[in-house]
Amino acid sequence: MLDLQLFLLFIPVAALFTLAPGPDSIMLLGRALGQGRMAGVAAATGCALGILITSVLVAAGLSAVVAASETLFLALRAVGAVYLVWVGIQAIRRHGLIPLKGAAPLPLKRVFVSSLTVNLLNPKVAVFMLAFLPQYARPALGNLGMQIFLLGATYALITVVLMSLMGVGAARLRDFLQARPSVIKWLNIGAGAAFIASGLKVASMKHL
Repeated sequence: MLDLQLFLLFIPVAALFTLAPGPDSIMLLGRALGQGRMAGVAAATGCALGILITSVLVAAGLSAVVAASETLFLALRAVGAVYLVWVGIQAIRRHGLIPLKGAAPLPLKRVFVSSLTVNLLNPKVAVFMLAFLPQYARPALGNLGMQIFLLGATYALITVVLMSLMGVGAARLRDFLQARPSVIKWLNIGAGAAFIASGLKVASMKHL
């Protein structure tokens, strides 16, 4: 069981964190603007699954092991940084995030997998959730691991709902943007630069 008062505090805080700008939201908006609302929902679902998986790892104590092991932390940091930078370069060079009109759409399965991968390979997500979720669990109420998992599952549900709504809203601008390829070009450059900056920021993370 969860502490009801803490749980009611957790929900709006988790919602605010979900809406905060980051690689996940940038990818979601890019897919929705380029391919429509179903791509936005697919990206939101991938992100939510990443949060759920990370919650399981936090509940099992595996994220604490990664955070405590310098070798594992550096390996995750390196892979995550390289992937984020690669996504950024693809967005700039090939308009890989928001495709131009007439370009073949990315299959929804790939949209889902790419969003999931961005979430899982970003060590900032694991470190954040390792610090965030246990604050709302109480040892006196029983199994801490189960409490953390329930909180993480709630966070994942909030994520898929709010980010899907963001994607549906962004998709409404799709026709407007597709008629303006120069705008899409600069949006890809901006999104790509944001991903590269995120990758560099991940690369500079200090071991806990």
